[in-house]
Amino acid sequence: MAKKTDGKLKILYVKDILEHDLEAGQTISMREILLKLSERGIPAERKSVSDDLRLLRQYGLPVVCIRRGKATVYTLKKST
Repeated sequence: MAKKTDGKLKILYVKDILEHDLEAGQTISMREILLKLSERGIPAERKSVSDDLRLLRQYGLPVVCIRRGKATVYTLKKST
């Protein structure tokens, strides 16, 4: 189980992944997000990352969920 501190940092790492690890228009799967978090030493589960993505949308980050068959991928909405 992740330390409480890691859990609080996780949402910031998810934000960084979306903002800095993706090229414009590129998408990322939940599996890839979990892998990138793991590479940073942050253990996470799908449900908690889904909650983080929801909170980031509420915060104002333009997170877009795109359904592709059974999979869902994520990206940031382009600024106009």
